[in-house]
Amino acid sequence: MLFKMMRFELRYFVRQPSFYVTALILFLLTFFASVSDSVQIGGGSNVNVNSPFAILQTVAIMTIFSIFLVVNFVGSAVIRDDQSKFSELILSKPLHLAQYRLGRFLGAYLVTMLVFSMCLVGIWVGSGIGGLVGWLDTELIGPNKLSYYLTPLFFIAAPSLFFMASLFALVAQKFRTMIAMYLVAVGLFVTYLVANSIFSDIEYRTIAAYVDMFGLSAISAQSEYWTIADRNTSVISLVDELLYNRLIWMSVALLSLGTLALNTSHYLPQKQKTKSKAKEDGSQASALLNRFDFKASVGSSWVHFCTRTTFEVKQVLKSYPFLVLLILAVATLIPALVGSFNWYGTEVWPVTFRMVELIHGSFWQLLVIVLVYYSAELVWHDRDSRMGDIVDSYPVANWVFWGSKYIALVAVMTLLCVFGSLITISYQLLSGVTQIDLAQYVVRLGYLYVLGFAFQTTLAFLIQVMSPSKYMGMGIYVVYFIISIVLSNFGFEHNMYHLGETSPVPYSDINGYGHFLSAAHWYNLYWFGFSMMLATLSYALWPRGAGQTLKVRIALMGYQLGNAGKALLACGALIFVGSGSYIYYNTQVINEFITQDEAEDIAEQYEQQFAQYRDDPVPVTLDVQLNAEIFPKTRRIEAQVKLLVENRSDKEITRFLVNKPDHTLAWQVEMAGATLGEEDKTFKHAWLELSQPMTPGEQREITMSVVRQTLGFVDRGNDETLVNNGTFIDNTTLFPTFGYDIYNQIQDKSERRQRGLEPLKRGNKIEETHYHHEPLFAENFVTFAATVTTDESQVAMVPGYLQSKHSKDGRTTYVYEMDAPMLHFYNILSMDLEVKQEEYKGIALEVYYHKDHAWNVDTMLQSTKDSIDYFTREFGPYQHKQMRIIEFPRYRDFAQSFANTVPYSENIGFLTDTRNTDNINVPYYVTSHELAHQWWAHQVIGANVEGSNILSEMLSQYSAIMVMKEKYGEHNLRKFLKYELDTYLSGRGSDPYEERALSRTVGQQYIHYNKGSVVMLALHDLLGETRLNSALRSFLSDYRFRTDIYPTTLDFLTYLKAGASEQEQVFIEDQFNAITLYELKLAGVEVQEATQAGELHTVTLTVEAAKKHADGEGNEEEIPLNQEIDIALFSADPNNIQSDETLLYLQKHAITSGENKIELKVTELPKFAGVDPFVKLIDKKTADNIKSL
Repeated sequence: MLFKMMRFELRYFVRQPSFYVTALILFLLTFFASVSDSVQIGGGSNVNVNSPFAILQTVAIMTIFSIFLVVNFVGSAVIRDDQSKFSELILSKPLHLAQYRLGRFLGAYLVTMLVFSMCLVGIWVGSGIGGLVGWLDTELIGPNKLSYYLTPLFFIAAPSLFFMASLFALVAQKFRTMIAMYLVAVGLFVTYLVANSIFSDIEYRTIAAYVDMFGLSAISAQSEYWTIADRNTSVISLVDELLYNRLIWMSVALLSLGTLALNTSHYLPQKQKTKSKAKEDGSQASALLNRFDFKASVGSSWVHFCTRTTFEVKQVLKSYPFLVLLILAVATLIPALVGSFNWYGTEVWPVTFRMVELIHGSFWQLLVIVLVYYSAELVWHDRDSRMGDIVDSYPVANWVFWGSKYIALVAVMTLLCVFGSLITISYQLLSGVTQIDLAQYVVRLGYLYVLGFAFQTTLAFLIQVMSPSKYMGMGIYVVYFIISIVLSNFGFEHNMYHLGETSPVPYSDINGYGHFLSAAHWYNLYWFGFSMMLATLSYALWPRGAGQTLKVRIALMGYQLGNAGKALLACGALIFVGSGSYIYYNTQVINEFITQDEAEDIAEQYEQQFAQYRDDPVPVTLDVQLNAEIFPKTRRIEAQVKLLVENRSDKEITRFLVNKPDHTLAWQVEMAGATLGEEDKTFKHAWLELSQPMTPGEQREITMSVVRQTLGFVDRGNDETLVNNGTFIDNTTLFPTFGYDIYNQIQDKSERRQRGLEPLKRGNKIEETHYHHEPLFAENFVTFAATVTTDESQVAMVPGYLQSKHSKDGRTTYVYEMDAPMLHFYNILSMDLEVKQEEYKGIALEVYYHKDHAWNVDTMLQSTKDSIDYFTREFGPYQHKQMRIIEFPRYRDFAQSFANTVPYSENIGFLTDTRNTDNINVPYYVTSHELAHQWWAHQVIGANVEGSNILSEMLSQYSAIMVMKEKYGEHNLRKFLKYELDTYLSGRGSDPYEERALSRTVGQQYIHYNKGSVVMLALHDLLGETRLNSALRSFLSDYRFRTDIYPTTLDFLTYLKAGASEQEQVFIEDQFNAITLYELKLAGVEVQEATQAGELHTVTLTVEAAKKHADGEGNEEEIPLNQEIDIALFSADPNNIQSDETLLYLQKHAITSGENKIELKVTELPKFAGVDPFVKLIDKKTADNIKSL
C-alpha cells in the first residue's frame, strides 16, 4: 500500500501542468541567477558562480520561497479525496490508513523534491552555458563537483522541505481546506521573519542558528567568516549549530508525521447544510414567475459596471486569500520595522520617507504575487465556478467585465498599501514621531508605486484573456517578469523598456521631490498610453462562451472594438508615441544615455588610447580664487576659478589632458601660452597644448569657467549635487580635472579579464618613491578665497570665514577667505536650513539642520567639543577658529570632512534615535570621526601610494574611539569593537580583488576602517595610550602641512616602533604587514571555592589558542604563538557590561599555541571568565572567548 500510493502520487503530479510550470520557474530563476547580475542570489565578487558557497546560498534562499510550493503539492495530495468527493468511498474500504496517508505524503514530498531539484539544474546549466556563450567570465566558473550540489540539497533543502511537508500534511488532515494551509504557511513565514528580526543582532546569533527553521542562520554561523578561498572550495559540514538545527526541526517534522500516521480516526467531512425543500421549491416557483425586461443603453452599461465592480471588489475583500494577504503584509512589515534601520545596532527615527521606503521594500514581492494570482482568479472566476456560460450570456459590454475585474485587482493592491501605511503611521506615533507626512504616503505609494503595478496588471489581464488556462497564463507572466529583470543585461536598460517603471524619484525632507517628479509624470503618461492599448485589446478579446476560441476572438476583434474601441486604441497609441518621443528627446537627444556595455566599451578604448599618459606631469595648484553664482530654482551654477599653479615635476610640461565635468553645458580653460584643443566627445576631454612649455618650478595662472545645468530630464544618473534646496558639490565634480583619470578605467576584475585587459593597478607601490611627492588626493595644500552668490532665501557656504555678505534683487553674495593652508578640496553649499550656534574656547561651532531633524544637534555639538579637547591635547592644535556641520539631502549617504566644514547626510546621524543609552551613540561617534579628519587628512595627508588610507581613516577611527572611551568608559568599547571585527571578517569573503595587509590596503574600507579600529585598540593596549599618542603626535608634527614629501605607512610604522621592545615590534609587524588571525577559545573553567575565611578562591582556565597568517585569498598557515593576552573574570555578563565595577580580574598571561592552563587566585567568585574579552585581537570566533561559570 505504501509504495503503491507513492507511485500513484508521482504519476498523478507529473501529468499536471502545475508540475512543469513550477519546475520551469525554479529552473529559470536559478539559471538567470547564474548568468546574470540582475537576479543574483548567491556568489558575487571573486566567488565562483557554481562554487559550493554560491550553490548553498541559492538553495537555502529558494527553500524559503518554496513554502507555497509545498502547500501546492503536499496539501493538495492530502485533501484531494475530499475535493473529488471520494473520501467516503475510499475510507469505507479495508485499507491500512497509516500506510495510505504516509504513501500519499511521501509521494507528494518526492514530487516536491523533484521540482525543487530544478534549482540545482538551473545553476548547473547556467554556469555551463554562461561560460560557453560569453555571458560569464570563465575564471569565475569552477569545477561542477556533485558534492557541491548534493550537500545543500540533502543538508538544507531536504530537511526543510520535509519539515514543511509534514506540518502542512497534518494541517490538511485536520482542517481539509487549502485556505487553512495557506494561513499556516503565512504564519510560518511570519514566525521566521519575526525570529530573524528579534535575533538579528550579533549577540544572539547562536540562538538564531537554532530557531531558524530554514537553517540560514546556522549556515551563516558556520560560513560568515569564510574567505574567498573557503567559499570557492569548502562544503558546508553537518556540525555544531547546523547539526543541532537540523536535529531540532527534523524532530518536529517526525512528530508531525507520526501524528498524521497514527491518527486512525476515519475522518468524514461534514455535510453541507441544505436548504429545505419547501424553500427550494418556493425559490424555483418565484424564479418562474419573474419577468425580465432589458433595454440596452449607455446609462445601463454604467449601472452594470458600477454593480459589477461592487460585486467583484466585495468578492475579493471577503475571500480568505485576501485575509491571507493582510496577514502576509503584517508578516513582512512588522519584522522590517523592528529590525531595520540599524547601524551599529542603533535604531533610526521612523520618519515618513523611511516608512514609505520600508513598504516599498517589503511589499513589492507581495504585490507581484497579488498581480499574478488575482489576475488569473478574476479573469477565470466565472468559468471556474461554472457560471461562465450564464454570465457570458448577459447583454453587457465586454468592457464592463474587464473594467470591474481590473478595478477589483487594483483595489486589492491599494488597500494593502493603505493597510501597510496604517501600520507604519501607528509605529511612527508610538515611537514619538508626530510629523506624519500623509501626502508622501499618497504620492509615493499611490502615484509612484501602485500605479506602476496597475500598468503591469493590464498586461497580466491580456495574457490571461489570451491564455488557454489560468495556470499557463500565470506561468507566462512569471516568465515575462523574470525576463524583464534580466533584460538590462542585454542592453535594454532604459526605463522605456520596463513596463510601469519611471526614472528614479528620490525623496528628501530637505529638498522634497525636487526636480525628479516631473520626469516621472512623462513616464507615467507613456505607460498610461501603452496600458490603454493593452486594456482595449483585452476587452476586445474577452472570452464570451465556450465556443469562442482565441482564433475566433481575434477574427471578431474589429467588431468587438467598434468605433469607440478603435478610437481608444488610436488615442492610447497617440499618447504612447507622443510621450515616448518626448522622453526619448529628453533622455537621449539633449541628454546622453549610455548603456553599461557602451560605458565599458568607452572605458576600454580610453585605457588603450590614453593609459600611456598616466604618469605625465600636470601642474599643481597653490592658490584658489573662486567665484560662483548658484541659481537653485533652475538648478544652474555658473562658476569661475582662478588657480595659481606650479610645475613641481623635474620635466617640462608641454601638454596635458583636461577632463570635462558631467552635466556641464559650457566650459573653458585658459592659460598663458596654452591653447585648449577640441573636445573629444567620446571621452569628454581635450588636450591643453602649451606653446610655451612649463619648466620645472615655473608658476602660471589658469582660469577655468563652467556652466553646469541639466536641461530637461534624464532616465538615470540625475545630477544630485545641484538641487532646489540642498546643493552640495565639490571642486573635483564642478571643475575640469587634469591628467589621465584612473577612475575612467574598467574597475571590475572579471570584466577586465574578459576584455583581455591587464590586471588593474590598484594603487602605486610604496617602493615607487617618486609618488611620495604626490598626496593621496586633493593635489596640494593651498590658500583659498571665494565669492558665492545664491537666492536670498538660502545660505551659501564654502570652507573659510565669512568676510562680508550683501543682498540685491533677491540674491545674496557671500565672501569667504581661509586663513590657514587647506587641501585643494573644497565644497560649495546652498540651502535653507535652521542653525544652532555656540562658541567653545574661541572656536565658533555651527550646526545647520532641517527643522524636523533637531534630535541630535546637541549631541553633535557635544561631540565636537569633546573631540576638540582630546585631539588638541593629544595630537596638536586645531588649525581653524570655526567648525560647521551642515545637513544635506539624503541622495548620498556619507559625512565628509572639508576644511572647517563637514557636510553630513540626513541619512547618517541626524535621524539616529539615541534614546536607548545602552546602544552605541552613532552621531557622537561619526561627528568625532569627521572632526578627527581635521588632523588626519587636513594637517597630514599620506602619499599617493598603497596603504595611505590608514593615515586618514584608521587614525580618525582611533581618535573617535578614544573620545568615546573618555565619554562612555572603556567597558562600552567591547560592543563597538565587536561590530568592527564582524564587519572586517565578513568583508574578507566579498573583496572584489583580494585582501591586503593593513599597510598595503587600497580603497578597502573593511580593512582601513574596521580592521584598523581593532588593530589600533590592540596597539593602545600594547603600548599604552600615552606612548601611542606620543608617537602619533610626533608623526603629525613632523609632516604637518608638508608639501615637499608625503608620508607612507612605512614612515608611520617607524614612529610606532620607536622605543618598542622586540616582542612589541613583532606584534606591530604582524598587524600591519601581514594578515594575522587568532583562534582563541576558553575551552573550560574549573572553580575551587575557598573552604576557610581569608583564603582565596582558585579559578583554573583552559585556553586553546592558535595564530595564523593568511594570503589574499584567505588560505591560512599556522605559525607559532607566544604572546601576552588578556585573561579576565567578571561578576556579570561582559556582553551587557555597564561599568568597570563588574570587572574582577584583568591581567595579561603568556599564551602559546595549543592548550594552556591558567590558575588564578581571587577574593570574589566570578560568574563569567574570558580570554581577550575586549576584542583586542583579530579572532575569527569571539563567541567562544567568554564562558559562564
